[in-house]
Amino acid sequence: MKISVIYVSQTGHTDEAAEYIQDGILAKYPFVQVKLMNLREEEPDLEFLAQSQAVIFGTPVYFSSMSWELKKWFDHSFRINLKGKLGAAFVTAQSPTGGVDTAIMEVLRHMLVKGMLIFSGTGEGAAHKFQIGAVGMGKEIEKSAGEFEEFGESVAQMAIKLFEK
Repeated sequence: MKISVIYVSQTGHTDEAAEYIQDGILAKYPFVQVKLMNLREEEPDLEFLAQSQAVIFGTPVYFSSMSWELKKWFDHSFRINLKGKLGAAFVTAQSPTGGVDTAIMEVLRHMLVKGMLIFSGTGEGAAHKFQIGAVGMGKEIEKSAGEFEEFGESVAQMAIKLFEK
């Protein structure tokens, strides 16, 4: 089982969130291979992405939307087949009223266009914390560590349920 985490991080907060997600996955499912890919630092590993059963996208919120780098990646990723993969989204923001919901919804819309199966992150143990994805506040991102870990665990749990036979 492979899970890709594709994200953009400018200040390091989204990097931290992605690491918490990875920690949550590996704490419960150490056999899952997780690869973090920050679009600002590197080109995504397309081979690993193609083999991934799930892809988690993350972005800081910019003007109630996703980052331009993630938007550009979606716009130029027409050669990458994401159809049928499980998809989930997370964002980091400076304010809970700064457009976190619209930013996540924009990411989800792009995943739908790519033919992905959308998952909010609400798993068996997650109650209803994740209505449409996971959210953390920038400078206080460590306060959301547990939620990001639970989000990662829930995504992995659903991917295993859907794709492991």
